Amino acid sequence: MTEPDAPSATGVRRRRAKRGEGARLREELLAAARQLLDERGESAVTVRAVAQRVGVSTPAVYLHFASRTELLHGVCRGVWDRLDAYMAEAAAAAEDPFEELRRRCAAYIRFGLDHPLHYGLVAAGPATEATAQVADACFRELHGAVRRCLDASLLEGDGIALTRAVCACLHGAVSLLLLQSPAVWPRDLERYAEDVAAVACAGARHHADLH
Repeated sequence: MTEPDAPSATGVRRRRAKRGEGARLREELLAAARQLLDERGESAVTVRAVAQRVGVSTPAVYLHFASRTELLHGVCRGVWDRLDAYMAEAAAAAEDPFEELRRRCAAYIRFGLDHPLHYGLVAAGPATEATAQVADACFRELHGAVRRCLDASLLEGDGIALTRAVCACLHGAVSLLLLQSPAVWPRDLERYAEDVAAVACAGARHHADLH
């Protein structure tokens, strides 16, 4: 299916897309939405604004994104997709699986606070396919760290239940601050991330002691 011609924000009409160019247009739409989000905030990212910036019609956008929310989440995925590497880098110097878990937890919190808009849009807004993909990826990474602790007898219990508890602690720590003005955030966010990570991991270990 070809994309209809439409004038861009500068008044230049975009040529019709050739067969097979849909993937490229999708990336252009995401890039335009990303620019609007960075320049003017969430409210500026509308389907019409993105269409005008790229130079296609509004219906052309809906061929790739079913809703404005899906478009926003598509933009956020570009940031969230870096979380796995971010946690892995933070955990690289860990001397044992329990320290690895703690380092991954602290990295997750730092990531959320470093990208508050992208975190909030996906993790706290209406659920979409991107929400499920992000949640699955995060859970899988942390569950792997928990499993390594279990295999090393550093934790005991059900790996899924322990991972859920850890994830709840981390998400709560990020969301608690995102609900407040940055002006009242802790001055030392690195210490905040480390403290919460330590508490989350200590809680997982205490859970093992109770059983």
